Amino acid sequence: MQQFLKLKHKLKNLKKPKSSARLIVFDLDHTLISVTSSYLYMKSLYQRGLVSLKTVIKALFIKWKFCFSSMSLEELHTLVFDKMLKGFSLEALERHVEEFLRQLLPKAIYQPAFKELREAQKRGDSIILLSSAPDFLVRAFAKYFQISYWDSTVYAVDNKRCLCNIAKLMVGTQKKQRLLEIRKRLGFSKKQTVVYSDSHDDLPLFLQAGHPVAVNPDRRLAKIAKKFSWRVI
Repeated sequence: MQQFLKLKHKLKNLKKPKSSARLIVFDLDHTLISVTSSYLYMKSLYQRGLVSLKTVIKALFIKWKFCFSSMSLEELHTLVFDKMLKGFSLEALERHVEEFLRQLLPKAIYQPAFKELREAQKRGDSIILLSSAPDFLVRAFAKYFQISYWDSTVYAVDNKRCLCNIAKLMVGTQKKQRLLEIRKRLGFSKKQTVVYSDSHDDLPLFLQAGHPVAVNPDRRLAKIAKKFSWRVI
């Protein structure tokens, strides 16, 4: 119920469409920024002495395995959570996010996508940030980019405020569902929808866009974008 009320509150910040208005959806990692935020944040926690070198090496190995195998994004998130994050204090994870962003931004911003974000904001388009990164990171990035509506992966906590399971995983199919819910509520059409992402995992989301834009596309997305003449930046 609490999550529904938060969603309802954030949706009030989105505008009912005019005939020329657009609903703009951005991914975060390798789209608005040119890096993987979760991995770099884990690395920064190691530099602060909060996680072990073994944990960082494990994160690097999992990232490598994802890039060079048939592992799905859902499998990646489940593996990372079970092997690295389960039992971790949420407070400890949240404590250094602002400093992390100060060190990372603006140098990690992917300028072509950022430029289109700022142009959309100037036009008054309705903008959504949908990311598979955890909410304590995405919240901070959304604030930096001045995006009032965002949704992300959420970790549940136990009575000691330690991570115990993945409550919500925001990947391609879930992003599609969130987009459809928002579009129905606000009255936007598919033709008015623009999607920016780097990954073929977001194909369900791309297929709901009248204007798909492949940003720094991975190999599979690059082939799809070429086949269907999608714009690439």
